Amino acid sequence: MQALGFIETKGVLVAIEAADAMLKAADVSLLEKTKVGGGLVAVTVTGDVAAVKAAVDAGAAAVERINDAALVTRHVIARPHDELTAVIGGGTPDEPEKEPVPETAEEPAAEVLLEIPAEEPVEESSNEPETVDTINRETVDLWMKQDGLEETMKILEDMKVTELRTLAREYPEFSIAGREISKANKPLLLEEFGKYYGQND
Repeated sequence: MQALGFIETKGVLVAIEAADAMLKAADVSLLEKTKVGGGLVAVTVTGDVAAVKAAVDAGAAAVERINDAALVTRHVIARPHDELTAVIGGGTPDEPEKEPVPETAEEPAAEVLLEIPAEEPVEESSNEPETVDTINRETVDLWMKQDGLEETMKILEDMKVTELRTLAREYPEFSIAGREISKANKPLLLEEFGKYYGQND
């Protein structure tokens, strides 16, 4: 079973936005959209570990651009157990959680150890009030490879100027740095990204 990525939101509209951003950001497949109850909606994607992580980051950033409070949580399971398909496919959660543990006691313990590193950074960044930590240079490079310069620039244009400034600090190749980045307006930052990726396209 491939990696799983989850985003839980308050409301359907932001869940749709998250799903759209995830599918555009990386080579992942939409597995399901679940109405949890109480206005909560969970969106699940699957694919390679790196692609799922990038997709979840992009989806969370898209939700936070609409409303910071709408993002409830997000999570990536790098190597899910095969029997999780019963839960994802709509089966009862009690069956896959209780039955496999006695049968293969060693495997679930290994699974838990593998999940811990993936869980910690997700929790740290989901506690941040802004989206500046969710989109990094690697994510933008991934967008460039998959969607090209025009689509990548459209995504960058939708970002807040504070997010663009933080992201720009990851590019020592830019002609602006330090305080210049802190004072730069959105058009100047977009111009720098355009020049950089235009010449490296």
